[in-house]
Amino acid sequence: MTGADDRLLTYLGPQGSFTHTSVDLLETPWTGRVEARDSVADVIFSVESGEADAGIVPLETSVEGDVSSTIDELIFRSAMCFVNEEIIVPVSYVVAGTAGARPGEIDTIVATPAAAAQCRRFIESTGAQVDFVDSMATACERVAAQQSDRTVALASTKAAHLQGLVTVRSGAEDHSGVNTRMALLMRTLAPQTGHDRSVVVVTPIDDRTGVLADILACFADRDIALTAISSRPIRTRSGEYCFLLTARSHLADARLQDTLRAVAALPAEVKLLGSFPLAAADTRRIDESAPPGSVGQDTLDAWIAALLEPTRLGLAQP
Repeated sequence: MTGADDRLLTYLGPQGSFTHTSVDLLETPWTGRVEARDSVADVIFSVESGEADAGIVPLETSVEGDVSSTIDELIFRSAMCFVNEEIIVPVSYVVAGTAGARPGEIDTIVATPAAAAQCRRFIESTGAQVDFVDSMATACERVAAQQSDRTVALASTKAAHLQGLVTVRSGAEDHSGVNTRMALLMRTLAPQTGHDRSVVVVTPIDDRTGVLADILACFADRDIALTAISSRPIRTRSGEYCFLLTARSHLADARLQDTLRAVAALPAEVKLLGSFPLAAADTRRIDESAPPGSVGQDTLDAWIAALLEPTRLGLAQP
């Protein structure tokens, strides 16, 4: 058995990425080695092969939902790699520069396309030229190398600190409250805490009407709440899908075990991506909580009538 200092944790690089930031936010501080990998597939392979003791990959963003590259890798290519912890990482950008940099004296901003898109208002307020790079690490490296007080980077705090840059301004993003849910992966399951969630993949054997309803009924009949449902196309069976379900339970719970038996008997194949403690959620809302144009119970009938009769909205009939 290796000692604590010999353990290896891999993460989706490069250095300074928000995935790298999540290493510092683990529930139990990591005392072993930490190394970046070039892709999600590389991180997962390092864990499953035994090269690494743990790995961290992005699982879900609060804006765009599931990170497809991670979900597909875990579902279709991994067999013994389980989510042990979820880490909520705020996606917040700082303006990083040299010690003499001032917000009102910026000529050039070095940023990734993603950072520029999320910090558009700040960029417009400066009137500065934007130079695009492929990572926040590269952005900070360029600013550190140039040593110009008029050139800054949009980056994570981690990336800025790694290059010895100072924070000229924090919270440069247009919308606060955006976050990414990271997954700590290991080859074994996390212990049950009593406040857990499990991610299950269900692949129906037959493509038939009502199969999803039957799957959901297996959980509802045993009083297990589902907090997320999505589908992924089965690559070897055109037009057919497997379902990704997140349940408020742990595999050690007898009710979940009974549920999985019932699902398998439908018939369906079942796969577990992990049972792990619930992360503390950020309760802040990002703009409206529902999409524009959504209505509630009080106005639903009027909304239906108005859509069926466009003249009520001042619109001409097609």
